[in-house]
Amino acid sequence: MDAQIREALQYCPSLPTLSSVAMRIVELGRDPEANVATVASVLSQDPALASRILRVSNSPLYAKRRSCDNLHQAVAVIGLNSALTLGLSFSLADQLRGPSVSAGALEAVWRRALIAATACRCLGEILGRRDLEELFLAGLLQDVGVLALEAALPERYGQLLGAQADHNELVRREHDTLGTDHADAGAWLMRYWSLPEYLATAALGSHDPEAVDSAESLRPCVFCVALSGRVADLFLAHGGTEATEALGEQANRWLGLGGSELEGLLGRVAERMPHLERLFETDIMSPRRATGIVDEAREVLAVRNLQLISEVAEQHRRASELERNSRAWRETASRDALTGLYNRRYLDERLESEFAMAREHGWPLAVGFLDLDYFKAVNDRHGHAVGDSVLVRVGEVLADHLRSGDCLARYGGEEFVVVLPGTGAPNAAQVFDRLLTALEQLAHTDEQGATFGVTASVGVAVQEGGEEVAESVADLLRAADRALYDAKRAGRNCLRFHE
Repeated sequence: MDAQIREALQYCPSLPTLSSVAMRIVELGRDPEANVATVASVLSQDPALASRILRVSNSPLYAKRRSCDNLHQAVAVIGLNSALTLGLSFSLADQLRGPSVSAGALEAVWRRALIAATACRCLGEILGRRDLEELFLAGLLQDVGVLALEAALPERYGQLLGAQADHNELVRREHDTLGTDHADAGAWLMRYWSLPEYLATAALGSHDPEAVDSAESLRPCVFCVALSGRVADLFLAHGGTEATEALGEQANRWLGLGGSELEGLLGRVAERMPHLERLFETDIMSPRRATGIVDEAREVLAVRNLQLISEVAEQHRRASELERNSRAWRETASRDALTGLYNRRYLDERLESEFAMAREHGWPLAVGFLDLDYFKAVNDRHGHAVGDSVLVRVGEVLADHLRSGDCLARYGGEEFVVVLPGTGAPNAAQVFDRLLTALEQLAHTDEQGATFGVTASVGVAVQEGGEEVAESVADLLRAADRALYDAKRAGRNCLRFHE
């Protein structure tokens, strides 16, 4: 707050002060020895205040099987803390309605305070909070800074009040003219009055609850008060699609409320307005107008809910599409462009995983290098297009003769690698013999329609429990590669194991 504004507040001779009853109520709130008789005695010092407390105790909020006939019974019914908080609420409410040079403008502030207080209490009910009367008081006093500024700066602030179109416009004018707003002034005033700190903090955050620095335990109260002010603005502005949508977004972001909960909140506030008018002896708005605003808001929130459902569905669709694209990209990145088999990158990752598990659990692991015999001659004689078709057909045949858990990859050129998890030497020999036979029986066709065959040589290394041939994947591949050269030297179209 600007130093000049603070000084004007501090030395204002007409600054609103607490009544003697209100001051005594604040003292009792701090007194652990306070009892029903003491509280009833203090409240009875103000006949109008006592009458209101008695009416509240017999209202739908607290009505029991037996009605309360005196103030002592009323305090017992609603409880000491609630009686003190309600007493302070009624006493301070009179401050909001006191004589002023801006009486007409302050009447709008008064109506907003009553609706906000009711909305704040209803929010507490919806959220299952126990401090309902404290929320009512915090909602009621969130704009009390208007009184302080109007008293300290009657001419300057009186012009702002008289020119206001709505609450948001008033706040904008306050910042433009004074460099502060009535939320800041209200927090100052309540500390000046020595009221509980939660009231000052709630007022300070009423315009921008996400920016106020408060204890974590006070955050829900601050958000309730801020939202209650927006609810009051919705009623006083007679509804509106844009205002309702903004309210729905704030209710969800600040307190996690959905459309149906907000709809219920507005309905509760509208239902309690007649009782509120009788309790505070004032006019807020007709029941028909309040019901109309709730009905309009219900329609807007229903449309907004459908939009949210549609947006969630669209986000889910996009997320699913993104996941599919991501999987497709990962799959593409791990595949050989020509044959569609796994590539060298995927093979390295898979081998590391299989090798680690084989060593950890003592499982056998067989790795075989398969190299097509005289493949360079195929390219030279028939052309690279035919050579490519041979590689594709070889990959298809090899895949057809392997298990789903085996791994087949194109290692480079005409060389393939086959990984057989959980397979020892005897079974590996059967698998690779079957592959060699299938390739030998495979007929290829060149561009002129002539057929020819291609054979392969295979070198295999097997890692088995107790008879490890390699300390790493690289060692295992080198062992299989050496076995492949043994097969080549043995005349090709044959299988050799690493010795």
